Amino acid sequence: MKLAVAIGALREGAVHAGVRKALAQGIPKEAIAQLLALAAGTIGLPATVAVFSWVQDLIDVPGPA
Repeated sequence: MKLAVAIGALREGAVHAGVRKALAQGIPKEAIAQLLALAAGTIGLPATVAVFSWVQDLIDVPGPA
């Protein structure tokens, strides 16, 4: 939940922390990628691209095919 809020608020440090915590709790990176996909409709494409790059700092998120 905190990661979703951090994404919506466009807080880079909080997104990094949220991803690290999610991974430490065993949440699969595919679930984090799904969260990004769900956020796109709400925060818009430019913000989603920014958040995508922040998440990619920590994990290899699959991009568009």
